[in-house]
Amino acid sequence: MNPLVFDIQRFSIHDGPGIRTVVFLKGCNLECPWCQNPESVSPKAEIAFYPDKCILSKDCFEVCDKNAIIFEGDKRIDYELCTGCGKCSEVCVTNALKLIGKQRDVADVLQEIKKDIDYYNSSGGGLTISGGEPTLNFDFSLNLLKGAKELGINTNIETNGYFNWNKFKELLPFLDLIYCDIKIIDANKNKEILKGNSPKMIENIKRLSEIDVPVEFRIPLIPTFTSTDENLNDIINLLKTLSIKKVHLLPYHNMGEAKADKINNKLHKLELNYLSQDDLNNIKILFNNAGIKVKLNN
Repeated sequence: MNPLVFDIQRFSIHDGPGIRTVVFLKGCNLECPWCQNPESVSPKAEIAFYPDKCILSKDCFEVCDKNAIIFEGDKRIDYELCTGCGKCSEVCVTNALKLIGKQRDVADVLQEIKKDIDYYNSSGGGLTISGGEPTLNFDFSLNLLKGAKELGINTNIETNGYFNWNKFKELLPFLDLIYCDIKIIDANKNKEILKGNSPKMIENIKRLSEIDVPVEFRIPLIPTFTSTDENLNDIINLLKTLSIKKVHLLPYHNMGEAKADKINNKLHKLELNYLSQDDLNNIKILFNNAGIKVKLNN
């Protein structure tokens, strides 16, 4: 079965070199509380509700055969009953209800990607597959990468590092670049906070550091979670052990929280303070003093 695509973002300049088209797939095997794409976590289709657009026409109520439409202030969806069929979004004339996640096949998505092939060629851009964790939709990702390479399009994949290496290595012949996150090293905290497996992720990072495909390791700097002195030192020690000489630091932002509210996602109520410029500079110095070059998004 084809996976659910929740967005195809054209003219992106933040997900690899040049101008890119980013294909976002639903489904993730981690539960990062700070996730900037909370709509990517569930592999299932979801209905987002935008109360400021609602005119109470009740057309949605008429078409819902699951009795999942409710009228309680800013609530419109009973998510215990909703199956994500999308009927309500189809009749909502103001787009107050939006279906998040639609099945797309590889040929269909490739047609979207091909629209901007001239921009890729002129800018050194291409395709990036993101999510969620795109390796969960392995066959689709593999065939999409193959199709892009047949068209001469540069390819990138964004991964959280929590994947089956024997499967992942099948993607390598069709990748020009890999973005891999490094989040929490301590095994107990990784499991408790992310629901991940730190030893497995570290082993994958090690393997990625040894391949011929260029890899950009990225560290999200999340106050109280990943930017603690303990975790940063753990990451630096890992990077030094693997002779990784550069990283990309990604400061925290809370853009995901507003999206989480629209789909009843419970992961986002952190209310964290942003790192100050002094904090960011000090973290950069910490890595530089360890001999690791830093790319920092401010």
